[in-house]
Amino acid sequence: MRPKTKLISSVLAVFFLAACTTPVSADESELQPIAPRCDYGTPHAEAPAELEQFAFLIGDFEITSHIMLPTGWSPPRPGPRARWNGWYSMGGMMITDEWYDPDPGLEPGSARGVNVRMFDTASGEWKMMWVATSGAQVQDLRAEMRNGKLTMWRVYPTEVELVADFTVEDADHWYRVSYVQDDGGEWVPQFKLRASRIACD
Repeated sequence: MRPKTKLISSVLAVFFLAACTTPVSADESELQPIAPRCDYGTPHAEAPAELEQFAFLIGDFEITSHIMLPTGWSPPRPGPRARWNGWYSMGGMMITDEWYDPDPGLEPGSARGVNVRMFDTASGEWKMMWVATSGAQVQDLRAEMRNGKLTMWRVYPTEVELVADFTVEDADHWYRVSYVQDDGGEWVPQFKLRASRIACD
């Protein structure tokens, strides 16, 4: 196993173990998930047609987390689930999405981050910037369609390579799979985030 693969696997193992063993207090059991945003905007009439590629992010979603085991994908990580929401920003020219892990209604001090996604017609790529409370470092990301899948990679920082792709199952479900390289240099799936839409009342 490559050092970076072993490091990521160890971090994920601790991550899942902590979720299994963290007690829930009586007060915490009375907390409720945050309400969906519901005001998601609309694409600008002159926005690139490629904006549709990330349109599956528009809305509020409950997220389950899974790791790849020798037997296949694990069951959902125990404990409160994460939240992901997206909307058309900058007058409908871009897509902005927020990540909370777990849902901040269930844990007010939860880790969180925000991503701004813009399609650059000149380069034919998505250009994205991500910043989160964990690490507090801006990341420079790219994405493009590869073999029918929207595939994302990181330009900066480069300490650990990031490659992930998105699969849309239907109007209310999609998932993101991140990959690591095995000893033979092949990219293999390691971590999965599965999204289920939260309906607006």
